[in-house]
Amino acid sequence: MKKTPIISLVMILWSTYAIAQAQPEIPVALKENAYSIVLNNQIDFVCESETNAVKKETFTVTIQNEKGKDAGNFIIMCDKFSSLSKFSGEVHDQTGKLIRKIKKSELQMSEYSSGLTTDDYTYSYECSAASYPYTVKYEWEIKYKGGLINYPSFLPQDRLNQSVVEATYRLHHPAGSTYRYKALNTDAKMQTTTTAEGLCEEITFKGLKALEQETYGPSLRRLLPRVYLAPNTFVFDGNQGDMSNWKSYGIWQYGLLADRDVLPPAFKEKLLSLTANCSTDKEKVKVIYDYLAANTRYVSIQLGIGGLQPAPAMDVHRTGFGDCKGLSNYMRAMLKELGITSYYTVISTDNARLLKDFSSANQMNHVILQVPLKNDTLWLECTNAQLPFGFIHSEIAGHDALLIKESGGELCRLPAYPDSLNTQVRSAQVSIAPTGKATIKTNQECGLFQYEGLSGISQLEPDKQKDVLRSQIGLTQASVSNVNIIEKKTANPSIDIQFQTECNQFGNKTGNRLFIPANVFQNHLTIPNQAKRTYDIFINDGYVDTDNISIELPEGYSIEAMPKPIFITNQFGTFTATVAQTGKEIQVIQRLFLKKGQYSISSYEEFTNFAKTVSQTYNGKIVLKKE
Repeated sequence: MKKTPIISLVMILWSTYAIAQAQPEIPVALKENAYSIVLNNQIDFVCESETNAVKKETFTVTIQNEKGKDAGNFIIMCDKFSSLSKFSGEVHDQTGKLIRKIKKSELQMSEYSSGLTTDDYTYSYECSAASYPYTVKYEWEIKYKGGLINYPSFLPQDRLNQSVVEATYRLHHPAGSTYRYKALNTDAKMQTTTTAEGLCEEITFKGLKALEQETYGPSLRRLLPRVYLAPNTFVFDGNQGDMSNWKSYGIWQYGLLADRDVLPPAFKEKLLSLTANCSTDKEKVKVIYDYLAANTRYVSIQLGIGGLQPAPAMDVHRTGFGDCKGLSNYMRAMLKELGITSYYTVISTDNARLLKDFSSANQMNHVILQVPLKNDTLWLECTNAQLPFGFIHSEIAGHDALLIKESGGELCRLPAYPDSLNTQVRSAQVSIAPTGKATIKTNQECGLFQYEGLSGISQLEPDKQKDVLRSQIGLTQASVSNVNIIEKKTANPSIDIQFQTECNQFGNKTGNRLFIPANVFQNHLTIPNQAKRTYDIFINDGYVDTDNISIELPEGYSIEAMPKPIFITNQFGTFTATVAQTGKEIQVIQRLFLKKGQYSISSYEEFTNFAKTVSQTYNGKIVLKKE
């Protein structure tokens, strides 16, 4: 028999060892509820100076099943300040055998759509394998140049149903420089350690169990560990600033507005002409806001200083478009010409709260305008000036914001509306023929955030409008006609919609009985279904829904059975439902008032029972019997 050379035996043994090393033993506890498992994630962020840095990252993840597939994809965003300099990837099967290698040339490079003006671009790779589980390993480097206003944040877990074996972030910063960090949803702390490159700051996470979604559970921002990092002083695109607190950051932001509020002389005269008949500053602001709506459009522009500096007002005036920064600054410039003070305001549409003790630019993603009048403070959404004047939309109402003033940044909080004003009132008249055919005339009025959710219907084609309204009716093969929409764009806006619905079979007929719905609308309150609750109950949206339904009895039928009245009042709100006969009509009145808030986990059973009662009542039936 031919002998295997020693070198071949060594290679076989090394290959076997390497395969075994590719799939480390995963603790059983980390497999529970996990669609993906991060085996190792190591980030070394090396600051070479105030303006240049290199981020070196290794990421290895095991994809357990189809639901975890997205965790194995690669996506990274770059811009004029950052570029992908190195990349490699590997895919291993469940035994650790190498399936394939991934080269940088295989990454998809894409820019944003032509509707945007930006210097951002992404690299991405969609990873898959023939069977589960499989393991993906990526290694890459990003070079930063031109400025470091933030250090990259660290999210060792970035999704639900993902566990983490180990994840480490190391910050290497120049001697003498200072930085700050803020760790959320964790007790882990940055530690000073020694590496081959010298001293660095390090934070490590080990054994993070997979978290599952719960109905009415907290947002991911409340659950997943996150670390923000930022230098105290910085240089960004040639602009030096101080990030040590919100006040100093606001001074830097204010500097970016310098000389960007200049308007053409002839246009200044036009502004005075437009507002000549206004008797108050509020009236003037309204006229200019309407002008903004009629003469500009939104285009996302992420050029210049990291998308932080608005386009000059002169450019927005000339082109007729801008992003939230440019349009807000343009509005600010127009008001300035009228002697009305306003403040450029930075806010987040994703996160309602800013960290008061940790200032950083990456906590905000949007700009609006504050106009502090003598007896009123206006918050203007210049990105969509079609919104009613004085209305604070749902993505910013009640959110923290940073006013950018010459004296520095000032934290503030936008007003929030009471739940009782987020209303929907529907009145319906139902006429049923003996054959079961029905005609329903409906009047639906929605206020505030419920208005906001439905306001877009007025911009739709008639057939699309009918589709939207039909989807609210719990009847098969129903047709909608005679749609009339009245939109009231006041500070507390509302929309009033009248329409008619027809269907050939209203309810179910069995023998000489007709089972008809007490409420024809698709109402429900989601019922939590966790056998074991982990988190408190979070009701994110409070509202009041009222349905007044009058059902005309079909000829030859009488009432055999009706739902019993319901009256519930608890910490979550109130629910009342009554069904009564008045002559030849059945009057159905149902009203749900749900309160926004966080409720103790000890209330879980009470809330579940409340949700079940509400949903069952909405789905209640009335039994009619043929005489």
